[in-house]
Amino acid sequence: MLQAASAQLTALTSGTDVLDLATQRMHWLQSRESVLAGNVANANTPGYVARDLPQFAGVLKDHLSVSLARTDAGHLAGSTSQSSIKKDVGSSSIDGNQVDLETELEKITATDDQQRLATNAYSTYMSMFSIALGSS
Repeated sequence: MLQAASAQLTALTSGTDVLDLATQRMHWLQSRESVLAGNVANANTPGYVARDLPQFAGVLKDHLSVSLARTDAGHLAGSTSQSSIKKDVGSSSIDGNQVDLETELEKITATDDQQRLATNAYSTYMSMFSIALGSS
């Protein structure tokens, strides 16, 4: 019920649907966790190349259409281009495997932290909805 109310409110105000964005983020994190688990599972497979999902920032670009504006001559001119982060492909072992377990475990830990953050944001937003509707 609250999600439906949020979708209707967003349609009326043409703002960002935080609940939908949190849901999409959780789906992306779940998919990334599966890909990273596959990398760890294939750490000893000859010729296996570690995979990862594209960054979630692409979804944010679709939802948030905020642009920088220079409102005073004394303000610094901002750059609207996003810098791309280069990732090292990494060295491969004798059998051609390119999975670095330390790197994969760091990614898994970061994904777990992001899942916790998204879950907390979703819970907080739902709590605010409950308080606003008087059903807490």
